Amino acid sequence: MMLDEAELKDLHQQVAALLRLAVPALVPLDLDDTDACTLWRACELCSFLDHRVENPAALLDPRAMTEADIDIWSERLLLPDERITDPRKFDWYQSYWLVADGIRLGTLALQVWDWGWAGPHLGFASLYVFPECRQQGHAKRVLKALFAAVEQVGLSALRLETDWLWPSAVRLYLKGGFAVVNWKHALSLVRWREQPAPQVRVRQAGMDLLSEHDQKPLITATRNGKQLCWQDHRSEAERKDETQWLRWEPTLALWLALHGWPLIRSEQTWADRMRWMDAGMPEGLAHKIQHWEAYARHHGLPVRTQRIPGLSYPDWEALV
Repeated sequence: MMLDEAELKDLHQQVAALLRLAVPALVPLDLDDTDACTLWRACELCSFLDHRVENPAALLDPRAMTEADIDIWSERLLLPDERITDPRKFDWYQSYWLVADGIRLGTLALQVWDWGWAGPHLGFASLYVFPECRQQGHAKRVLKALFAAVEQVGLSALRLETDWLWPSAVRLYLKGGFAVVNWKHALSLVRWREQPAPQVRVRQAGMDLLSEHDQKPLITATRNGKQLCWQDHRSEAERKDETQWLRWEPTLALWLALHGWPLIRSEQTWADRMRWMDAGMPEGLAHKIQHWEAYARHHGLPVRTQRIPGLSYPDWEALV
């Protein structure tokens, strides 16, 4: 049974109370402070621009941006379906500052959702850290504090969506224990409270998805030139076990893509790629990468991701 609005609000307040004590702490954005709301919006814009302009820290300081600047840069470098939302008009998320020692470090948005399956979960978005505060472990500490709040409140999971074209963010989340739920529109990632975090061992000669209990490989990926070699060590019964509803194949596929490994096992599996266009085997992710990157290039955006051996990169017009 889905929780009602009052129950979700109570859970959110419990999470927020815990995170006020975390390091960095989460401090609610004052929605009556126009300048603060403008800065928060500028930070969200810069989380996009970090991946779309050269040397963004030298070019753009969100603390110096006006509403007019936000509009100009949004017009120049956001895709048609992207918007910088006014936090005063958020329907779902609530906006926070990341604060340590009285200093603002960046931004975050949170909401407790219940979609009627798997239980209520904590969703987050708009994680941004000011450039001079990066490389100090703040983002990792935020993720750790968010998951600790999920555990203490008893929510089912910590969840977010991110973009393949933001490889540094994707890498942060994978290393933080997130698994891939689907890639239907964007990369939907989750860390379940009652499911083990995926463990991937990266070797020079291959990658292994490991069993939580004995660290034995469940799936091993190697490569033969531009071809992916995929060995599933699980028995047929284990692969079809309906109690093991969390599928690991998409997560390993994303690890492979981030490291610039092949994603295509054979001509036949590539021909079957549409079977996995929402999630599943590596060819499904390769198919989505083609579309995501072609769409970005079509709108004049730079693409700074790993090249996937054996994958063609057609123009958008050739794909639609």
